[in-house]
Amino acid sequence: MKRISMVAKCIILSFVLITGCSQAASNTAEVDDAVKAAENYKNVEYDIKASADILSETSIQQRNEEMKPFFTESFYEKAVNYRYTTLPLEASQKQKLSLKPENLQFKLEEQKKDIVELNYTVDLVLLDQEGKESQRIPMEGILTLFEVNGEWLVQGDRFDNPAFKKLIETVE
Repeated sequence: MKRISMVAKCIILSFVLITGCSQAASNTAEVDDAVKAAENYKNVEYDIKASADILSETSIQQRNEEMKPFFTESFYEKAVNYRYTTLPLEASQKQKLSLKPENLQFKLEEQKKDIVELNYTVDLVLLDQEGKESQRIPMEGILTLFEVNGEWLVQGDRFDNPAFKKLIETVE
């Protein structure tokens, strides 16, 4: 009887361990997918080629369409209405320099069902016409991603507002 009890306990313990490990592996895969989506988004967001008409109506419309696939529907409306999508364009135009992200790093802040929150750091590199580094701005923020139909989309981006404000207000 004791032997059956011991075997039953071992089976239950094994089941709990296997279930827990597969759940952890599933969570890791979800976070990895969310980080890949976040990385793609930030690379597209911050890779800006300086041009004379960068803030033209056509350029802004193209920019909004380029960013749309990364956003949930509700965040897309907010990003366009509050001009979040044009901040890197404004920085490029004001500085008369191209932008490029480097050293992009993500760290899991929080994970819930279908929601991942990531802290990020990035160096925003400002490049002259020859592609030489003019300035390097360390930035940080927090991205909130929702899983929608199997795809990770940005629902919030608490970006480095003070750093952008300096870039947009500074005239060199």
